Amino acid sequence: MWELFRRSPKALLWSVLLHVALLALLLTSVDWMVKNERLGAFENMIQANMGRTPDIERRIAELQAAPTAREPAPKPEPETPPDDAATEQAARRAAELEAQRQAELEQQEKQAERERQQQAELERQRRAEAEARRQAELERQRQAEAEARRQAELERQRQAEAEAKRQAELERQRQAEAEAKRRAEEEARRQAEEAVRRQVAEEAARRAAEEARRRAEQEERRRQALEQARREREERERQAELERQRREAEEAARREAERQAELERQRQAEAEAKRRVEEEARRKAEEQARREAEARDRELQAALEAEAERRRQAREAADAQAAAASRAQVASRWVPAIQSRIRQFWVRPTGYQGGREAVVNLRLEPGGQVLPGSVRVIESSGNAAFDQSVVGAIYSASPLPVPDGDEFDMFRDFNFVFRP
Repeated sequence: MWELFRRSPKALLWSVLLHVALLALLLTSVDWMVKNERLGAFENMIQANMGRTPDIERRIAELQAAPTAREPAPKPEPETPPDDAATEQAARRAAELEAQRQAELEQQEKQAERERQQQAELERQRRAEAEARRQAELERQRQAEAEARRQAELERQRQAEAEAKRQAELERQRQAEAEAKRRAEEEARRQAEEAVRRQVAEEAARRAAEEARRRAEQEERRRQALEQARREREERERQAELERQRREAEEAARREAERQAELERQRQAEAEAKRRVEEEARRKAEEQARREAEARDRELQAALEAEAERRRQAREAADAQAAAASRAQVASRWVPAIQSRIRQFWVRPTGYQGGREAVVNLRLEPGGQVLPGSVRVIESSGNAAFDQSVVGAIYSASPLPVPDGDEFDMFRDFNFVFRP
């Protein structure tokens, strides 16, 4: 029954409801309060609750309306003598009615017997169903108890396993906490050392940058002074040249006036010679001025080129120092993180005594992925097992923490010093 209920609970429920409905219909259709009634000449009748159809109602009405055997026969009229034929006919009629009543009574008794049998069958079915329900309930209780015992056993096993897991987890947590504490102490010591080294590197970078800035400022002041001196020298030379030209012009005009006074007669003849002399003098003066201007331009160009070369060298030195300082700052930020990441995956080799370090060459992709086969030991620690443990830790720690953008270029191919 329990298996049937588990497989199809709806079917079992509908079956129970159907039996309950039939039992309710049976109980409500039987009239248990019907009293004995007198019918005809019978004193005791079998009580039965029958469904009264219109035909049965009609027959009951006819039987009630018919005269019973106890009723006295009608007396003949005194003045009329009895007629044998009428008496015989009345007797036959009374016999027929009596036979009809007997038949109907037998039919009613059969109907009542069938009703009793049906009621007994329904009672037996009800008792059988009640017994089946009781047995099903007992079976369900037994299975429920067995299931409860099984669940209790499973719960006990689960609790035992959970307790074992909890104890194992507590042991693992204790060991992990001890290991984390040891690593934290080592990391704090390493970070303190790295902080000291980083402060030294930052101080060196700051001093180098300050020295480069000071030198650049000195070069800029020197260049500005040279530029100012050059402009002043050019201005003095230009004023001197103008003064010289003015004096030469005045001297030529004076000589020309004297020659005009003295050589008036030869003016026409000497005019051409004078023009040629003046032309030659002007040409020579212009040539001299051009040569001097070219010489000044060459000197100025050489000075400017020398100044530009000094400034370029100063800029290159400043850029190199700034780049070195920037690389040192980037290295001070990311190399400790790489060192910490690799140290997390490093497995101490058997027989390792400490105090060793190895220099390896790494090649990385953007994002910190280590290129397969790119890790090379370029300075061995003297212990092959230690060197191989470092190489294995680097591959296991991939991807490594590296910066993005231009700062990543210094980590594409770089040498790394590993110290446990």
